[in-house]
Amino acid sequence: MLQCGPYIKEGAGLCHCPSGKFFANSAWAVMATLAHNILRWIAALGLRIDGPIVAKTIRRRYLTVPGRLTRSARRQTLHLPARWPWHRTLDDALTRLRQLTPTA
Repeated sequence: MLQCGPYIKEGAGLCHCPSGKFFANSAWAVMATLAHNILRWIAALGLRIDGPIVAKTIRRRYLTVPGRLTRSARRQTLHLPARWPWHRTLDDALTRLRQLTPTA
């Protein structure tokens, strides 16, 4: 089994390759690529980050949110910590992403 080291980007999911099964390796590669592309689209469209930023930074700041999702009266509410430094940035990003219209 391949050991994850400094030569593999952290969080890419490639620690599971090679598994000995071609289709399993293929599935991991496709899913890692999709996750990376979605992360970059969120950074570009929602967070409006144009310059270089490490995917680990985006995950640490915005995707591992220590929040709580509640549901009341058929509405979902995201409760974030009061002193969380990226609260306003995440709110703005979610607003921008919700305003995107699909193109046909």
